[in-house]
Amino acid sequence: MISPGHHLYRTADGSWRYSAPGGRFVRVSGPEHLLHRVRDGGEVEPDEAEAFGQLVAALRARGVLEDPAPTALAPGGRVHVVGDNPVAEAVALAVAPHAEVSTGPVDEGAVAATDVLVSVADWLPDAHWQQVDRWCRDHGVAWHRCHAEDTGFAIGPFYLPGRTASYADTRGRRLAASPVADELLAQWAYLDSGPTPPVRWPRGGLPVALLIEDVLAHLAGEPVPSHGHQLVADPATARVTRHPVLPLPDLAAGPAR
Repeated sequence: MISPGHHLYRTADGSWRYSAPGGRFVRVSGPEHLLHRVRDGGEVEPDEAEAFGQLVAALRARGVLEDPAPTALAPGGRVHVVGDNPVAEAVALAVAPHAEVSTGPVDEGAVAATDVLVSVADWLPDAHWQQVDRWCRDHGVAWHRCHAEDTGFAIGPFYLPGRTASYADTRGRRLAASPVADELLAQWAYLDSGPTPPVRWPRGGLPVALLIEDVLAHLAGEPVPSHGHQLVADPATARVTRHPVLPLPDLAAGPAR
């Protein structure tokens, strides 16, 4: 199949090209009917199998072709979505065709019964997330999360116990890097207790898309796009900033499901 970002096509003068990411255009030589077979599929006559194989090999060597992707999602994945807000609702709806989705409050039992936990909070629920973090670590459950931060939304890091940064790691590194750690702790305590102003949830789906891409990739056994990073999404500008977050040295390892 054609590799992502590539195109194989016939131009107006009858010659063939492939285009590749970065604005590269390369002329392709070969029998036209075989080029059609490469692009569109179909049977090849036995006496042309060798020529067809050579053409495929040449295009594969240049990255134009790749093996077909495996069937998308592993069956039986369970995802529990927590949050009473538009982003949580949209995540649950988007994941539902691909996994068994449950919603509602989270406790240790809910964590133990799922494969992936997705938490979407208004403002940072620091004390609660420290507890959820421990549950996910103890039960080897993957955890993704999102909360309002300033005028944008902080997403992740996607937690795979024993492999990527947990909430405790992210929290610890942020406090260590801040010149006003005491002020951060005081603000988080206030956000835990309230009252807090309402969150201006985005009209579009930027945080939703970032969350579900990671969740669906994990369910499919593929690398998580945001692996090892916290994303900060600004819906007003559609800007996404990636911040690498490493586990702290004393990361408690545990199996990830």
